[in-house]
Amino acid sequence: MSEEIQDKRPARWARGMALALLGTGLLIGCKPSDPPKPTDPYAGGQSYPWTGKADASPRPLTQGRNDLSDLSYSSASNAWGPIELNKSNGSQLPGDGQPLKIGTQTFAKGIGVHAGSTLTYTLNGNCSTFSATVGIDAEVGTRGSVVFQVYGDGKLLAASGTMTGVSAPKVFSVSVKGVKELKLVVTDAGDGIAYDHADWADAQVSCEVLPGADVTPPVAPKSLTATATSGGIALNWADNSEPDLAGYRVSRSSSTGGTFTVLTTTLLTASAYTDTAAPQGVPSYYQVVAVDKSGNVSAPSNTASATRPQSGTAKLQTLDGGPFADRLVFSRIGSLATPPSNGVHDRATLRITNTGSGALQVTGLPITGAWEVDPKLTLPLDLAPGKTQDVQVVFKAQGTSPVGKVHSGTLTVESSDAAAPKQVIQLAGMWQGLSESGQEPSLEEIVEGGFGFKTAFAPGSDVNQEGRVAPQGDEVIAPYWQRIDATAPVTVQQLAAYHTQGDAATLKWFSKGGSDGPAILTQAGIDGQSVLPRKNGTNAPAVATFLPAATFGFRVDSESSDPTLNDQNADRGNKCTDPCGQHVRFFKARDRAGQIMPGSYLLVMDYSGINYDYNDNIYLIGNLKPASILIDVGLTPAGGQFTDPQGNVWFSDRDRNDYALFTPKTAKNEPDGGPNTALDILGTTNDTLYRTYRGNVGSLTPRAISFDIPLENGPQTLRLHFADLAHTTAGKRVFDVVAEGQNVLPKLDIVQQAGNGNTALVKTVNVQVTGGVLNLTLSASVDYPSIAGIEIVR
Repeated sequence: MSEEIQDKRPARWARGMALALLGTGLLIGCKPSDPPKPTDPYAGGQSYPWTGKADASPRPLTQGRNDLSDLSYSSASNAWGPIELNKSNGSQLPGDGQPLKIGTQTFAKGIGVHAGSTLTYTLNGNCSTFSATVGIDAEVGTRGSVVFQVYGDGKLLAASGTMTGVSAPKVFSVSVKGVKELKLVVTDAGDGIAYDHADWADAQVSCEVLPGADVTPPVAPKSLTATATSGGIALNWADNSEPDLAGYRVSRSSSTGGTFTVLTTTLLTASAYTDTAAPQGVPSYYQVVAVDKSGNVSAPSNTASATRPQSGTAKLQTLDGGPFADRLVFSRIGSLATPPSNGVHDRATLRITNTGSGALQVTGLPITGAWEVDPKLTLPLDLAPGKTQDVQVVFKAQGTSPVGKVHSGTLTVESSDAAAPKQVIQLAGMWQGLSESGQEPSLEEIVEGGFGFKTAFAPGSDVNQEGRVAPQGDEVIAPYWQRIDATAPVTVQQLAAYHTQGDAATLKWFSKGGSDGPAILTQAGIDGQSVLPRKNGTNAPAVATFLPAATFGFRVDSESSDPTLNDQNADRGNKCTDPCGQHVRFFKARDRAGQIMPGSYLLVMDYSGINYDYNDNIYLIGNLKPASILIDVGLTPAGGQFTDPQGNVWFSDRDRNDYALFTPKTAKNEPDGGPNTALDILGTTNDTLYRTYRGNVGSLTPRAISFDIPLENGPQTLRLHFADLAHTTAGKRVFDVVAEGQNVLPKLDIVQQAGNGNTALVKTVNVQVTGGVLNLTLSASVDYPSIAGIEIVR
């Protein structure tokens, strides 16, 4: 028969046995002459699922013994055709079972099922004991493996453990005192359902039905109808008239003969229900049962079906293009009656697009806070598939309640979108009484309160460091940058401009080694005191993309991302402690959950010597990564640079402002007399890097040189470059390299490890930077220390 080819032994054995059994005509629960049909789904590891329907005239419990095969079940399902009353499961058709037989024992009463079956019976607390003899039916011989389980009101009361075709019958006698619902389950023991013919032989409950006890169920509800709408499927049926009616229970199935799942765990008191969770585009089938106050359950009503139409899908888009799709950001100045002539971003547009295949109805646009929808829309509003509706939102805050620079509110789009009937747009606005005049919102108010980023700028301190190069919060020390994806452009949006009203700020990029370059975008001067300023000469947001060189810096007007290129005199005049010139700063962008947004950074800047509030221009830049910091130790003159064979630009360890990264500041440039440009350095193509070095501190003791390089805290990878140009014999120069307090290269002998003098040696070390400065100290025990290059790998 078809079931045989799903035996739990290897497939080749099963095929052989199937042929042998067919040849001998051995009965295994079906006719020996019935071969598997080519289209039989069970041959693919499936089953013939069956779901029973409750009796139209339920058979109630009686006093004393009640055989389950004589009672009406509440629900029944089986994995291999219908269950059989007083017979074995047999095959896939009703009535095809044989007398119940476990081992050599035959039973007149009982229920034949298959693994994957569930039977439920309503006891209503009237019974005391459930009993049965269970086992694999003899019609499958020694095959099969199942587990019998008995549940009372959802609680496991008894289980048989795994039973096979050779297991002896097992007797259940289980207390069901107070149990309202008895459930009998047979599972496949975890190895598939093949040959799992299971018998609940002599299954019975002993009951004490008190005289006058109500064991009569209500009549089945009548005239059930189902009507589909975009909001769900509405059900209606005729009222039952029983005086002891407790309510109704609604169930849904995906097919007429499928399993019905209860939707209303709490009884309904009205003869109507709307299934708002009904699936779209496919039929749904419903039945209703009535339940009385004694817990008696009626037979199911007629089956009603309907197909919920595909609804529209509301896709929301903020046309301002801000960083978060569900947030609109605004700003305005002064009163509503007499505002200044500034350009401000007090109006934003939300676009609703129906991307679904059905009609979409917008039913509500409730708004909170200092905002209005203007012009107002007539609701409900119907959108056909593919159609859009723009919603104009206006920021109305002024110097009345609520008072403050940062305002918040919400706009909720209520629609017939089944998956998202209520979508909330966050609203944030900055208000100031006057243009400039010390009333601008702060960097934190703009970025955190306005745009919703969780980026940390200066936790517990002031972002103002008078231009000192010292990382704070999520800041990254990166004078130069590269693209993460070299095939894609860099993206830029200006989030805010709060500088001199009327001035137009221009963002540029320039190649490393240069100081100026092409413009990326220019902000409209009239929007010099606003969030989301417009691009100069247009009404469009200040948004741009660009394709820079391999390694590049940024420039906003006269201020550069490389602090050594900036005027530092004003910083020092404001008591900046070297190194200074940090007028353009970069912070990791963190989303509203506080997670880092990969490749996205906030560029914030302040013009030299003004007030160092870093809100003059704020940009969100994407597809970025910090470029490695490349330092040529000993390169002259101060601020010198060279380009290696791979096109990388290296800068001297003493910048053009004569600030030295090392101490003592008197440590010599070596070799004396300058580099020998003809010297061949072995083991490298980057000879220029190794032709200069530093480490001779003269008569100072100890013979040590330290480098203090501003750098954000956290793990960092260093590549340290060495070449001994003075010695060709090991043991002539020996020194320790200590990074962040850890001796990472003890007793380093360059010649010994490189194999000769004039030979490049590169050492990679990993360090944990603290305090915002990478400290590197070289201390010699023989001669002076010597280092040619420091590479901070990004």
